[in-house]
Amino acid sequence: MNHFINILKNPNQPEIEHAIEFNLYEFFRSMVNIELEDTQYEESEESSRFSTGIPFFFFNGVIDNHISSENPMKKIKENITFFKKRKVPFLWVIGPSSTPKKMGELLIKNGFILEKLQGMAYNLKILSTEREIVNKVEIIKIENMETLKVWNDIILMGFGFPKEVRSDFFYKAFSGILLNDKASASAFLAYHDGNPVACSLVLYKAGVAGIHMVTTLEEARGKGIGTAITLAPLNEAKKLGYETAILHSTEMGINMYKQMGFKEYCTIELFKWQRNIFINYLRKLKRLVYEFF
Repeated sequence: MNHFINILKNPNQPEIEHAIEFNLYEFFRSMVNIELEDTQYEESEESSRFSTGIPFFFFNGVIDNHISSENPMKKIKENITFFKKRKVPFLWVIGPSSTPKKMGELLIKNGFILEKLQGMAYNLKILSTEREIVNKVEIIKIENMETLKVWNDIILMGFGFPKEVRSDFFYKAFSGILLNDKASASAFLAYHDGNPVACSLVLYKAGVAGIHMVTTLEEARGKGIGTAITLAPLNEAKKLGYETAILHSTEMGINMYKQMGFKEYCTIELFKWQRNIFINYLRKLKRLVYEFF
């Protein structure tokens, strides 16, 4: 495995926050900047935009925003028009470095719905190499097409992606960064009693080990498997010399990650836009105005 960036050494808080934000951007770029049918990726000084054509938020978005304070509304309308034409919903991701600072407020005024992720980090220098994996759980690293297909299926089931998601999307999207001599990521699969039940991915970008795609099938939850499948990439990252691991947690996962030793550093805001959501928002607003007067 080759690494093209410097490993972050003894990072301070601003450096960790930067890594939390930009590792996420690189995750999206790794997923979509590939030669898949109907996939588009554009990059400018002000932002990056990706779209897979799949009608689900996760697969279309605007990231890495450094938009001039003079034209944020113009950029919002341009992107809404772009994704409307492609007939897909999309995310607008706002991190600590995003500008202008009022962007979130403007997105909400344009019908976007806000969800938040907590940016968290772990000091790998304190990770004990003797930490045991739970009983009856076998963790394997994805190193061939066969296990990558199983990993792909666990992602689809664990996250409950809708049927509109192509069944082989993750298999095709991540094969390029996982199964070659210049791999910038590793993926892991957990088996419990011989059955595949959980998965994770670690992306080595922005000087840190970014933990992504952590999921456990519903029937296997509550057994410590989620912790085990997170420990696997942490252990690898430490062996490779990384000092910091980061992730982006929903509210549901924060306590588990805190128990593992992760600490909260910043907030990543995900603004979701979908045409029918915006229409319903306008209808509700119109009704409220009518009732008020």
